[in-house]
Amino acid sequence: MKLTKSQGTVLFVLLVSIAMTAVMSFGILLLRIGWRADFLKIWLGDFLVGCCLSIPTGFTVVPLIKKWVDGLIE
Repeated sequence: MKLTKSQGTVLFVLLVSIAMTAVMSFGILLLRIGWRADFLKIWLGDFLVGCCLSIPTGFTVVPLIKKWVDGLIE
C-alpha cells in the first residue's frame, strides 16, 4: 500500500510525536522517581498526556520550523 505525500506527512508527524514522547517521558520519569512497582502505570499516564501535547505541536510547530529552515537554504 502506497501513501500519498500528504498521508505520509501525517503518518510521519504522528509516529515521530509518539516515539519522542515515549522515549522522553520514560527517561525523565525514570530519572525523577527511579524504577518502582508502579512505574509503568505512572509512565503510561504521563505518556498519554505527553501525546496530547506533542501531536498537536507536531502539526503546528514542525511545518513552521520547516518553512523557516527552507527559507535559509540556498
